[in-house]
Amino acid sequence: MKVQADVFPAVIALAEPGSLEDYMELTPKGAAPEGTRRLDRCRVVVFNDMLMVAIDSPEGAKLVFREACHSYIKDDKKIHRVITESGKIVSFRKDDNCGCGSRLRTWNPYGHILMATDGEND
Repeated sequence: MKVQADVFPAVIALAEPGSLEDYMELTPKGAAPEGTRRLDRCRVVVFNDMLMVAIDSPEGAKLVFREACHSYIKDDKKIHRVITESGKIVSFRKDDNCGCGSRLRTWNPYGHILMATDGEND
């Protein structure tokens, strides 16, 4: 399992395919083309070339976006950018807010993690 990013709390912008000439123009809080969706106080995970976005809901963590990644980069300003297989452009970074009281902190997006038991390597 290769974890490329696990950001909480995160602020994120999702733009439609073809809405920008250069995907590096999209920032989580800057100007954005019409139709761009924004979320804050969410958790963004990129692992095994899969992007997942979850928000906190009354029932606990709720997965609101999941799609395979075509490309992923993180620039020197700590802004992460993903282009999904369907061409959506995603930009996210760590939010300045604390995310206190959110159940997203304890959400496990990785499924079951196998643990080595004592005595196997004796």
